[in-house]
Amino acid sequence: MYTNQPLRKGLYAILAGLLTLPISCNREQNDTPTPAISKPSGARFSQGGQCTSLTFGKDLGIWSVVPNSRFQVIVAGDGDRQFVGQILPEPEFGSRFLIRGGQFIARGDFSPTSVAQGASGCFEPGPDGNGWFVPGFSVNDLGSSFEQVSANDGSPAYRVKDRFQGVTDVFSTKAYLGVWTVNNTPLEARRIPGIGLVVAQNVTNADSRSQGRDMFMIRGRNILQRGDVNVSNALDRGRTEAFAGAQTGLSGLLPPFSNLTITGYERLPAANGADEAYRRLP
Repeated sequence: MYTNQPLRKGLYAILAGLLTLPISCNREQNDTPTPAISKPSGARFSQGGQCTSLTFGKDLGIWSVVPNSRFQVIVAGDGDRQFVGQILPEPEFGSRFLIRGGQFIARGDFSPTSVAQGASGCFEPGPDGNGWFVPGFSVNDLGSSFEQVSANDGSPAYRVKDRFQGVTDVFSTKAYLGVWTVNNTPLEARRIPGIGLVVAQNVTNADSRSQGRDMFMIRGRNILQRGDVNVSNALDRGRTEAFAGAQTGLSGLLPPFSNLTITGYERLPAANGADEAYRRLP
């Protein structure tokens, strides 16, 4: 029903380039961006034209010098300015990001996606043709949902703040993340004692095995990056690193833990095309 054999044969391909920003898991924050400070700018959403397609998280392309980093659209806290974000290949932190000038995506060693071709003028500019940085940029430009950290080389970098401090247990304080549109089942943040925060697919109303009791499946944290997952808060795609366990196969559909026991729940092993699940004890 969920990852049975026909579905395992390629039905679910992850949408390339969806935003995966790292996150701090120990800060309080408000997801409502604060006004950003005024700076010289490129074209803006409100000006219309080609720039309106460059929405938050759009894939911009690949830089041949560091091909395993990604470039994506970062939108300012004022909602009307675009920045070029370089998502760094730092696996221990889930890749923090740098802010580049718009000229970067017009460089000869950069391979832009179709949406980025000829669009360098839509982004906040750098001081020269290389687009290495945006003069005067600060974390205030991003708004209150972000914080400044350091990249491995000490460069100023940025990441999405945590919003899950209120999730303290498996059942009563779960937080809604979005929906997997394949079968319209909710994805939730739940905290398991001894494990930490996990992405749980709530199948209480979709799987007859639930018998009306709370029931969920644990997914790989990278499921939030899938193209067939609609998140209610766009920044949650950048909170992947708040969740325990590794990224898993089938774009996050495979479970990140094996033989895990959860207090108050019984484990239903995978069988007959149904996935492993946890059902609340009566």
